[in-house]
Amino acid sequence: MTNSNKYLETLEELLNDLNQTNNYHDLAIVDSNLKFYNFEKLLNTDVLYIDISESTKNLASVEKVWNSLFEHNLNRFSNLLIIGGGVLLDVCAFAASTFKRGISFSTVPTTLLAMVDAAYGGKNGFNNDYGKNQIGTFTQPKSIFVCHKLLDSLTEKDYKDGLIELIKHGLIGSSEIYKELSLSSDYKVSFDTIKKGIKIKLDIVSEDFTELNKRKLLNFGHTVGHLIEKDSEFEVSHGEAVAIGIYYELLLSKKHMGLPQEVVTSYLQYLEKIDYNYTYKFSKGKNSIMEALKNDKKSLVDNVDIVLLSDISMPNIINLNFDELFEVIDY
Repeated sequence: MTNSNKYLETLEELLNDLNQTNNYHDLAIVDSNLKFYNFEKLLNTDVLYIDISESTKNLASVEKVWNSLFEHNLNRFSNLLIIGGGVLLDVCAFAASTFKRGISFSTVPTTLLAMVDAAYGGKNGFNNDYGKNQIGTFTQPKSIFVCHKLLDSLTEKDYKDGLIELIKHGLIGSSEIYKELSLSSDYKVSFDTIKKGIKIKLDIVSEDFTELNKRKLLNFGHTVGHLIEKDSEFEVSHGEAVAIGIYYELLLSKKHMGLPQEVVTSYLQYLEKIDYNYTYKFSKGKNSIMEALKNDKKSLVDNVDIVLLSDISMPNIINLNFDELFEVIDY
């Protein structure tokens, strides 16, 4: 598991920790959207800014990172610092985990989505023509620094994308988190709630690091969500896609697991509150969806392991035939 997990309130606390001798890094790769922080003046190391998005989360971007590591003369004993959102963390962590057979890296997630999901669990990778995160590794960072102050710079849309992963954690593992988010009049959440969401993921990953069984619970909403992302060519954000995926998988939960209708209703009310869609019309037809589904890492020949709820915080992993999945999606 990760050697160090730190929660920090202010930017000053974060910089003090990052600049300590025992946290020395040979290079910091930072999301280009964060240039306004001027990390090159604040960190005691070289800083490289990289522009990356879900549509460029590919091998070409990985190769750019590899080339940068060579150009900065990193070796097998080097330490890399990665500062950014989930896409940057995924790509750079994969590059670090494979560069010269693997070097040490630490991360600073700067979006809510990255804090409650992408930064934790050691999954790193990139997309290809066959789907999301088809190529990757399981490699844990040396340290993760979660700084609450960094969320102040997020747009409302980026913040809400992270809320979807957080409410997913609530649905599969904490009625307390689910109730807090669904009943709150303000879409923003406390740092304590964020920490609780992270703990749910950490607890699950600690039992099943390489996703042979229980870790599959974290994929709730993602089976359909990833299909939506691919169909839209990533015009629909990860948070928006998973929000819709959760709704469809709640419908399947009602049919196959007897999930109470009030859970479905309360979730729809939450999406309405944050102004997110709950349906999506696939544009590429059943054959294209089927091909993407077959390449899902949880799929077998004509079925897929999917997470369905019998109630809030009562998830189940069941094997569902593709045709049963098509009953709820619009194509």
